[in-house]
Amino acid sequence: MDINFNPKDTIFSLDIGTRSVIGTVGIVKEKKFVVLAESYVEHQERAMIDGQIHDITLVANAVTYVKSELEEKLKFQLKDVAIAAAGRFLRTVNVKADINIDPEREIDKETIRSLELTSVKKAEERVNKQTEGKLYCVGYSVKGYYLNGFVISNLLFHKGQSISAEVIATFLPRGVVDSLYAVMDKVGLNVVSLTLEPIAAMEAAIPKNLRLLNLVLVDIGAGTSDIAITSKDTISAYGMVPLAGDEATEAIAQAFLVDFNTAERIKRECSVKETVEFKDVLGFENQVNSEEIVKTILPIVEKVAAETAEKIIYLNGGKSPNAVFLVGGGAHTPRIKEFLAEKLNLPIQRIAIKDRSDVVDCVCEDNSLGSTGVTVLGIALVSIKRLGNDFIDVIFNETVISLFNSHKHSVMDVMLQAGINPKILISKNGKNIRFNLNGKPRLSFGTLAKSSVVKVNNKLASIDTELNEGDKIEVEYSRDGESAKPKVIEVIPDFNPVSFYLNNEIINLEPLSMINGKKVNLDETIHEGDDVTIILPKTFQDFKQHFKQYNSSLSYTLLGDQVVDDYIINELDRINAFSNEILVDTVKEPKKTKVIKEKTMEKLKIITTVYVNDKKVELKDKDKYVFIDLFEYIDFDLSKPQGLLVLLLNDNKAGYHDVLNNGDKIVIGWE
Repeated sequence: MDINFNPKDTIFSLDIGTRSVIGTVGIVKEKKFVVLAESYVEHQERAMIDGQIHDITLVANAVTYVKSELEEKLKFQLKDVAIAAAGRFLRTVNVKADINIDPEREIDKETIRSLELTSVKKAEERVNKQTEGKLYCVGYSVKGYYLNGFVISNLLFHKGQSISAEVIATFLPRGVVDSLYAVMDKVGLNVVSLTLEPIAAMEAAIPKNLRLLNLVLVDIGAGTSDIAITSKDTISAYGMVPLAGDEATEAIAQAFLVDFNTAERIKRECSVKETVEFKDVLGFENQVNSEEIVKTILPIVEKVAAETAEKIIYLNGGKSPNAVFLVGGGAHTPRIKEFLAEKLNLPIQRIAIKDRSDVVDCVCEDNSLGSTGVTVLGIALVSIKRLGNDFIDVIFNETVISLFNSHKHSVMDVMLQAGINPKILISKNGKNIRFNLNGKPRLSFGTLAKSSVVKVNNKLASIDTELNEGDKIEVEYSRDGESAKPKVIEVIPDFNPVSFYLNNEIINLEPLSMINGKKVNLDETIHEGDDVTIILPKTFQDFKQHFKQYNSSLSYTLLGDQVVDDYIINELDRINAFSNEILVDTVKEPKKTKVIKEKTMEKLKIITTVYVNDKKVELKDKDKYVFIDLFEYIDFDLSKPQGLLVLLLNDNKAGYHDVLNNGDKIVIGWE
């Protein structure tokens, strides 16, 4: 259809049924809903049963397909949607509410709206007192208005002292509604209108000017048969029977040993073909006369018709209506019209199937969906009629959240609607860590928690603050404090490490740390109950005990004097290590810590002895050797690799530039 339109003016409606999903996008033009594009897809598996969503992911996949196809046709993204809930577990409440008004002021639309929602709120209070679980209002119809106690068809622009509205409100369990919203959330759609399927079907199939008559609309889907009744210019009752087309499909599956999808195809084809061909679960090809298939499902069809008729008579005050209109995919079930006419004691001419072409308030070029596509048009019409007024929109952390406007909502309600657990507003300080440091108990504190902040329209508020249309809510969530994670370096007392020379190699006497008896790095994290030991090396004894550079086979001197264990090493001391074999006689006897006078001594030629692959190797002519120097003294060909090269120095992995010391044990080989 070639129509110029603004994407912002479009209405997107979805009919999520037990067997299929239908999406329709249109605009309002000349007081009619003009269809721009449509998409239809069937569920690949039984994702829904009796109108209730069982597999949210599968239903979301079907909705995503419909949404994507429509967006491809329209060349813009769909964000808002109108939907309807099936009448499964439906509860209806009739209430009348009164409000006093200013007698000098004309009644406007807002006043009428307030009156209607006052009635809905009253119905909500009543139904929630009668049930254990919380129910959700999915739609309502006004049965009549009253001005100063007298019936009036339209309150607009009148004056008076009191006005009343009698409404019939429909409720479903919150779980039914939440599953619909969960699907919409998964596909990225914002619900702007929610109604009941029979309300939508009624809006499309029975115009208001026909509601003076006692008429019944039955939307026969795959899982449920939804009922709406008109009388005396209003909708007088809603109801539902949990029987529909799927019962016939299941009967075919049982009778002919086929899966559900094949049975569904057989059910459809038996109405338009003389014979139906199919393969059963055993792999055999079958060709069955359509009359035989119809005979198989007739008992089920009669049962559906009987229960539907019984419900109609009950809702209609114990009598049959003037006429019945059928919509939905199940409206074409073989013999359904005849059985309904029989059970309701009506002429067959009083049972009619409503097609899309009969929807007077819609303009649709493609009516191929027939009665199946009536409800989706009704969903759009209900959305247009309400213009989103059944919801209030608030902005929650820059996201628009729609709430059904039947009672005062708080920040808490918005958070729940947004899927946020209010518990995240409660914070906890970080956990403290207890440990022992050099035998003494220590405590490391976790960080403090940050409390949540709630603002409404830039003013401090709480989760109980009541909201109005358009309010801007900002919630800064609380943050738990971080548990203590002390590192070893953080618990070391003030200490100035000393550096000294050992045969021209600089040795740093840095703090040493152990946790539970095991050496660790200074950046190691301390955990609850750890036993931490910190060693602050100062003396030559500390060097001997804790540093790998110490070699017990050597003698150590400082300015010619042998270094004693309790000598406190000073910054930049030059300590020499000598082989005992060449230690000169001039080395004096060890003395306690003292100030050593300067002296000169003859520089001795040092021979470094190491063991390579358990073989003794003497390194001569240089004061200092690194690992790579070894290859000049051993027979090892690096130019012909025979695997992964292994270099070990004192059982640790070695690098080419690691310094070698007397007595080092070295392994060189291929792995």
